[in-house]
Amino acid sequence: MSRTELLVFDLDGTLLDASQRIPGTIRALLFRLRERGIDTTLATGRPYKAVQRFIDDLDLRLPLIVFNGAVVVSPDGECLSSRRLPRGVACAVLSLLDAPEVANHLYLDPTDAFFYTDQAGAVAEHVMKKDGIGGRLVDSLAGLLEGHDEDPVKLFSIGSRERLAEAKRRFEADTPGFTCVFSEHDMLEFLGPGVTKGTALGILCAEIGISADLVMAFGDNLNDLEMLREAGHGVAMESAPEELKLAADSVIEDIAEFLHACFDGHGGTEDRA
Repeated sequence: MSRTELLVFDLDGTLLDASQRIPGTIRALLFRLRERGIDTTLATGRPYKAVQRFIDDLDLRLPLIVFNGAVVVSPDGECLSSRRLPRGVACAVLSLLDAPEVANHLYLDPTDAFFYTDQAGAVAEHVMKKDGIGGRLVDSLAGLLEGHDEDPVKLFSIGSRERLAEAKRRFEADTPGFTCVFSEHDMLEFLGPGVTKGTALGILCAEIGISADLVMAFGDNLNDLEMLREAGHGVAMESAPEELKLAADSVIEDIAEFLHACFDGHGGTEDRA
C-alpha cells in the first residue's frame, strides 16, 4: 500500500453509526493518526450546515466535500468551489418526477440551512431529522426556480427504486454529461455536469497541495465510486453495492480495525486487485 497523508470519509453508511454519530473509538484513532501526519476530512452528499457538528467533532482543519461534490468548502464555511445544476435542467427533472409517490427536495445555495420541498410529511421530516436542518414547503419547485436568479446546487428525489431508476434512465438519455446517482437505495440525486465526489477530490487536493495518490478514501454507495477510483487507495464498506466493491482496493467491515491494520501493523482486511 502506498504512503497515505489524507483520509477522506463518506458519512452515511461509512463513518457514522446507527445513531448518526462518529464512534468514539474511531474519533480517538483519527486524532492519533493526525499526530502522525495523516489528516482527515469528509466527502458527503449532505449540505455544509448538516455537517458542522461533525466538523467540530473531528476538529477538521482541511476543506471538505459536500453536496456530493458540487461544493468544496472550508471548515468555517467559505465556499472554495461550486458547480451548480442549470435551472432548465432542474425543471426538466421535476417534470420527470411529477408524481404523488415521489418527494422532491431542492437546495438553492451552498450556505442555506434549509431545503425546499414539494411534499410535507414523513419523508421531509426524515431528511430534516437526519441532517439537522429545516425544510420549507412550496407549491411548485419549478415555480420557485423560475423566480430565482441563480441555478440550484442540488436536486434530490426520494421514492421507489423502480420509479427513480426509470427517471434516471430517461434523464441520462436526454441530458448526457450530467450527474445522476443513487446516494441511498431510495434516494436519487441530480447534479451539474461532471460533478462527482471524485472530481471534487481533485479540487480539494489541488487546494491543499497534495497528490490524490496520497489519499485513502472510504465509501459505501455508488455516489462514492469516482472518489474511490480517484484516490490512491479506495476502500468500500462490506455493505456497499458490488460495483463499488469491485472498484475498490479494499473491502472492509470495520474502519477502526482496518486503520489499525494499515498503520499499526495488526488486524485484517480484504484487498481487491
